[in-house]
Amino acid sequence: MLRRHWLKKKCMHFLVDENLPFSLIGLLRDAGHDTFDVAASTLRSSPDELLWMLAARERRILITKDLDFPFPQIRPYPSGLILIRVPDTFTGEQITRLFSKVLKTTKPKDFEGRITVVVPGRTRVRPFDK
Repeated sequence: MLRRHWLKKKCMHFLVDENLPFSLIGLLRDAGHDTFDVAASTLRSSPDELLWMLAARERRILITKDLDFPFPQIRPYPSGLILIRVPDTFTGEQITRLFSKVLKTTKPKDFEGRITVVVPGRTRVRPFDK
């Protein structure tokens, strides 16, 4: 008897800061990822340190535009940190398109234990402990 093995795309777990567009939340959810939307939760306007600790506790990858991140002194770290660095003139749709390209070219494991900085035209990655 021949068995078929279906490849299943790995679901990632994200915590998306309130400073990012709802279209990004939709992109992640449409791709099948478990996505916590800070803007739509009771955590809206919470201190950044609280979001950092929540992402760490729930083993989520934190996505933000906030310049205050990361918090190297607060451990444990989240599963990963994605910093989106775009001009203030970028629209929500432009941010979502930019991140969509990153999501298509990056394996889930490439976000884990790393700080990923997304800027128009390139992506930089480094480990947390650098």
